[in-house]
Amino acid sequence: HIFYHSDGFIAPVIPELIEIGVDVLNPIQPECMNPVELKRLYGSRLSFFGTIGVQTVMPLGKPEDVRRNVREMINKVGQGGGFIVAPTHFVSAQVPWENVEAFFDAVEEFGYY
Repeated sequence: HIFYHSDGFIAPVIPELIEIGVDVLNPIQPECMNPVELKRLYGSRLSFFGTIGVQTVMPLGKPEDVRRNVREMINKVGQGGGFIVAPTHFVSAQVPWENVEAFFDAVEEFGYY
């Protein structure tokens, strides 16, 4: 399997990435691209890794925001498979520990579809 990493807005080149054989796209940054729209457009041909923003919900949200975001992404992007829920990049020191715990708790609770 080919796992491709590219930061930022790369939506215009996703069809070409699929054409050359990319199987998994990482990260799906919600700050740059709409994960639900990408799933709708390419979900039958591509798997997605990420969707939990390390510039938004992880450092700035409350634990309940993180839980809600994880559940939403699993429900919307995870439909039919092809999804690895994860923070889009490394979790920086600005992320409250409670949000890290909320992420793992939410994955454990909602991570089955």
